[in-house]
Amino acid sequence: MNRRLFLMSSGAVALARPALAAPLPVPPSGRIGFKVLRNGTPIGEHHLIFTQSGDTLRIDIHAAFLVRLAGIPFFRYTARATEVWSGGVFQGIDSQVNDDGKHLEVHAERVAQGYAISGTHVPLYLGPPNTLPLTYWNKAMLDGIILNVQTAHSYPATVRSPGWNRLPTADGGTVVAQRFNVTGKLHLSVWYDQYEQWSGLAFHVHGYETYEKLPA
Repeated sequence: MNRRLFLMSSGAVALARPALAAPLPVPPSGRIGFKVLRNGTPIGEHHLIFTQSGDTLRIDIHAAFLVRLAGIPFFRYTARATEVWSGGVFQGIDSQVNDDGKHLEVHAERVAQGYAISGTHVPLYLGPPNTLPLTYWNKAMLDGIILNVQTAHSYPATVRSPGWNRLPTADGGTVVAQRFNVTGKLHLSVWYDQYEQWSGLAFHVHGYETYEKLPA
């Protein structure tokens, strides 16, 4: 940690108020999984596993995608992250991404004035107390400063909801969920059901990527 961040951390008597979600929308099964499609063709899966120990919550995240053109591998993407909460407060995240051979890492941890954040191409900086990671499962991220866990950049988002949709699920069923369109530095749509459980995602990167929820 650089000297400026160290002084800001050690000089404060009390922690600045962090962003929190109470209660956190942890799925009853302790798992969330999605089949990921590109232009309607399956390219991989995205999984989160929630582990509670006392008032500490750990979320292990793994995503792996493979895009083929004419049957030939064209693009590979893998991501792993470990996110930690304690007492309903976001404590930090470590992520590692392989973006088709480009390796990226992000580290964020709670300090007195907010969050100390750094990345492969981003020097250490101080994020505000209402920072939350772009891991999608926690709807509260839409109300704060969103931390991109691939680039280490953080930014506010403009969010609006056009209403509720019936989304297809990976097992051939449907789920009714509210759509939130996120714009600004981010451009994506994310859905949450009536229990505030993450239910879908859509964005454009290497095509039109959509998420269909797997059975718990």
